[in-house]
Amino acid sequence: MPKATVISLLNMKGGVGKTTVAVNLAAYLARDHGKKVLLVDLDPQSNASLSLMPEASWMKWADERGTMADVFELDARRKRDADPAKLADCIVHDVVPEIPGLDLVPSHLRLTFLDLDLAARPGRERLFSRKLAKVIEDYDYILCDCPPNLQTATQNALYASDFFLVPMQPDFLSSVGLSLLLDRLDYLKEELEFKIRCLGVVFTRVRGHVNFHQETMKRLPSEKEFRRLHFFPTVIPENISLSEAPMEAKPIALYNASAPGAEAFSALAREVLARLG
Repeated sequence: MPKATVISLLNMKGGVGKTTVAVNLAAYLARDHGKKVLLVDLDPQSNASLSLMPEASWMKWADERGTMADVFELDARRKRDADPAKLADCIVHDVVPEIPGLDLVPSHLRLTFLDLDLAARPGRERLFSRKLAKVIEDYDYILCDCPPNLQTATQNALYASDFFLVPMQPDFLSSVGLSLLLDRLDYLKEELEFKIRCLGVVFTRVRGHVNFHQETMKRLPSEKEFRRLHFFPTVIPENISLSEAPMEAKPIALYNASAPGAEAFSALAREVLARLG
């Protein structure tokens, strides 16, 4: 069987809508295109997990089945002679019953200590890749929601990925951050010896009435250092429904399918599939 295409969503700047893109892109790929999709939450804030699972269900799953913290073997309660957690054991299948084919590996706050706990572990950036190999043929696409940094969790995702996708706001600080992100990725690719390509940049939290947003989206693709990047034509608007949906543990497709944000993600899913060929 062919293995899944693995995509990391990353940006070193927080609050840019990265998790919103991860959750809703995964949902539309599964719902509208019949793809088998695994969303992996690598961010200790666990926002992607709580966007698809009620908090009580997430806590119960973490206690009884495990999360990415267990996959990385960070559970202090686990006996030393016990077998390490398998990724497959931690997968929440059909996490949203209305969207068959959308699975989730939830995160946990204990991932905060990942860098400290794995500091002395050889090959620590390859741990997730080895675990993922056991399930990679079960999916069409695997999306990794990374924390807003390039530390151990993100390095694990990048090492396992075929592509990375950058959600970013069209503002000054995000523009500066994009340049830094690309520079650091080039460094990591050389140092850690992994191959990964940029799937593209998607503008998020766009305000149609803000002139600077429109100017930035027009300017960046023409700048010399970004000309090799693909900027997706569809942009994700700043939309109240996109902010409210996680409180109901639903993707926007189920919370408010007529919202501008829903229409945007439907289009983005089509563009991503076309881009992947």
